Amino acid sequence: MKTITFKNNWLTAAGFLLVIPTAYFILIGVLSEFGINGPLEAIQPLAEKWGIKDQPGLNITSVILFGPMVAFLLTIFQFMKIEWRLTKEEFILHLNFYKRWFPILVASASVGVLAILFFYMLGENCRC
Repeated sequence: MKTITFKNNWLTAAGFLLVIPTAYFILIGVLSEFGINGPLEAIQPLAEKWGIKDQPGLNITSVILFGPMVAFLLTIFQFMKIEWRLTKEEFILHLNFYKRWFPILVASASVGVLAILFFYMLGENCRC
């Protein structure tokens, strides 16, 4: 029988730090559509200092797109245990979920952020 599980809190913290930039840029976009430019003006001097003037560069775009995916992969095994056994007749797979709330919260936030990005992509590229 093989088992996959991890119980490192630093992986969960790293996942949380990977979700924050994407959530912040989504918040900036939503608030600027309602005419609230405070978060955009707060990050603008720092972005110009980093050389991001016109549109986000490749590094920050990579963090925005792939950060939640990596965060989900880092945190899913914090609260989910996978066990499997392979015999000639059958393949037995057991999934156990543990109540570890911080990894569940980070995984849920990363899935939510990915869903928002997916539906934004569909809405932006729809030719209806």
